[in-house]
Amino acid sequence: MTVAPRLQPREATAPQLVNVLHSPKRVRVKFGGRTIADSRNVLVLRSNHFLPIYFFPPAAVDPSVLKPSLHREPHPVGGETAYWDIDSGDRRSANAAWAFVSPPDENLTPLAGRIAFTWKAVDQWFEEEEEVFVHARDPYARIDVLQSSSHVQVWFDGEPIADSHRPVLLFETHLPTRFYLPAEDIRLERLTASNSTTRCPYKGIASYWSGLLSNGSVRPDIAWSYRDPIAEMPKIKGLIAFYPQAVDRIHLDGEPVAQVFNLHFRAGVST
Repeated sequence: MTVAPRLQPREATAPQLVNVLHSPKRVRVKFGGRTIADSRNVLVLRSNHFLPIYFFPPAAVDPSVLKPSLHREPHPVGGETAYWDIDSGDRRSANAAWAFVSPPDENLTPLAGRIAFTWKAVDQWFEEEEEVFVHARDPYARIDVLQSSSHVQVWFDGEPIADSHRPVLLFETHLPTRFYLPAEDIRLERLTASNSTTRCPYKGIASYWSGLLSNGSVRPDIAWSYRDPIAEMPKIKGLIAFYPQAVDRIHLDGEPVAQVFNLHFRAGVST
């Protein structure tokens, strides 16, 4: 069974940053077996509080598939929006395309009249010839994967479940640091393979493990691993990371991880 993608949390207290960037990549959208949008003149609306959105010039979208919709839903930063259904003749996707009518922020003016698509309402997305999954890629999102000698400890169900001095730390823009640990440093008898999978547009397909509780029950999907990450992410292949909220606690060099990141955030250091 494939579950819906789990999106990692942003720092809720971080000041909201919103800007518009030009993507130099060719971006395409497919629906019903045909390309309905294709452009190298795509703008990306990006923020540290919501996922990036591709906006196409109207001339790059096949007008024959757009059918006006009466749906209206104000966007939190772009104001009033107009919607279209997508109709390929044998399939119809309701409210699948949309545009800002008149963005209230002058910094968003370049997006006026451009067309965006609801990600899951279409079939496929491509940057150049590579398919993109889950959401648009942020041109300014960065992932650093670093070998470390820091001491990472994980507790689960009142007991240590992982202890490592050789973690791989993954730093991703706007997201908490993730600690990927060798399987040899984890009590694998406390984990059981899950059928869950999720996709990350930057890392690939994640597989999951559930935790075995001492009372015989199971806590689902407490850890994950990329068995075959995309080419840019070889350092995390086969390593296992834990969700802090799914285990008792995680320590980094003897200090609880949550405290470490709160201190960093208050000091203005990106985590």
